[in-house]
Amino acid sequence: MICKSCGNPLPDDAKFCPVCGTPAASAEEEISAAEPVIEQAAEQPEVPSGDSWYQSAQAETPPTQSSSTYYAPVAPSIGSIPSFYRKAFNVLKKKPIRLWGLSLLYLVLVSLVSSLGALVPLISIPIVLLLSLGFTGILLAGYYGKECRAEQMFDAFRKDEIIRNGAGMCWMELWTMVWSFVPVMNIIKSYSYCFVPYILLTDKEIGASEALKKSMRMTDGFKGKMFGADVLIILGMYLMIFVLLLLSRIPYIGWLFVLALILFILAVILFLPLFMGLVRTAFFEDISKLGRD
Repeated sequence: MICKSCGNPLPDDAKFCPVCGTPAASAEEEISAAEPVIEQAAEQPEVPSGDSWYQSAQAETPPTQSSSTYYAPVAPSIGSIPSFYRKAFNVLKKKPIRLWGLSLLYLVLVSLVSSLGALVPLISIPIVLLLSLGFTGILLAGYYGKECRAEQMFDAFRKDEIIRNGAGMCWMELWTMVWSFVPVMNIIKSYSYCFVPYILLTDKEIGASEALKKSMRMTDGFKGKMFGADVLIILGMYLMIFVLLLLSRIPYIGWLFVLALILFILAVILFLPLFMGLVRTAFFEDISKLGRD
C-alpha cells in the first residue's frame, strides 16, 4: 500500500500514514475505485491492425458509385496501311494474269456501256453499277482464294437478284451524288458508302436502305485510314511520274525515261484499279471481323 497523499509506502496493517498522518485507504476502496476504469476498457471494441483492419473496413463499408470500377471503352483496331498493301500484293501474286485480265475486261465493258449509253444515262448508269458489283464479286473471290471467272462479272444481272442489286447500287449512287455538292462531306460520304457492294454480295437478305446504313456503321472510325491508303497510292504514282519527267530531260539518255514514263502510265491504267480494289477488299475483310452489324 502507498499513501495517496505523500506517496510513502505504508505497512500492511497501518490505519494512518506514519509520515503525514493521512488515513490509509482500504483494499476494498482501491478495488472499487479501479472498477470503472476496467469496465470502460472492457467496453471498447478491439481494433484490428494491419491488413485485417482494411479488409473489415471494406466489408462493412457499403459500395458507392464513386468506388465502383469503371472500364473505359477500347476502340476496335485494324491493321496498318502497309499491312493492307501487303495483303493486296499477296492476292495479286497468286493470280496476277487472271485478275489483271478480268480487271481489263471490266474497264472495257464499262467504257463501252458508258459511251453507247451517253444519250440514255438512265439505262447506262444502272448497267455500269451492276458491272461494278460483279467486279467486286471477282475481287472477293480472288481475295478468298476462290476461282475467278469472267461469268462472275454478270452475276449481278441474275433474274432473281437484279432488282435488289440494282436498287442497292443506285441508292448508294444517289446519295453519293447528293453529297457531291458539299465540299469535304462528299469525300467522307463516299467512304461511308463504299462497302455497299460488298454487303449486297455477302448478305443476300439485306435491302438497299439497310445496306447503306450498315456500310456507314462499318466504316465509322476507319474512313480516315481508308482515305490515307488511297492517298498514299496516288501520291506515290504522281511522285514516280514527276521523277521520270525530270530524268527525261537528261541529254542523250532522256528518251529511255520517256519510254519508262509511258510504260508506267500504262501500268497505272491497267493495274491501279485492280490494286486499289483489292486494298478496299482487305479493309472490308478486317472490319467485318469486328462484327459491326
